[in-house]
Amino acid sequence: MPVYQVYYARRPTYFASGQLGTPLLTVSRLPDTHVHLTTIQAQNRADAWLQMQGENWSPHGEARPLIEMLDLTHTSMSVGDVLRDEDGVYWECLDTSTTLSAGLGWRRVEGDTAEATLEEAADVLHEKAAR
Repeated sequence: MPVYQVYYARRPTYFASGQLGTPLLTVSRLPDTHVHLTTIQAQNRADAWLQMQGENWSPHGEARPLIEMLDLTHTSMSVGDVLRDEDGVYWECLDTSTTLSAGLGWRRVEGDTAEATLEEAADVLHEKAAR
């Protein structure tokens, strides 16, 4: 089963990067904006997202000490949080407003490219996790 590294936003905006004034997330900026939370095994990104919902991995508040120690403010994976797959590719969670059966939106987080603009962010193809 694939292994994923889970990174949560330090100060979540609950908007995908590049939207509503949030800077576009890049791999080089990840250490400043996110913190590594845990490593999990999951069938795919959608399964990883489900596993990282608070009611699944911390149904009785078991994660509270870890969340506080890492100075995080949320337990459930949300828009703007990131998964790193076994190939070393980082994926930003884009949209949890759709049902999982319709697929969860993800954006591949790229390295710094000259000057990433909001227009470029709007043109990013959104890959669906349901594979």
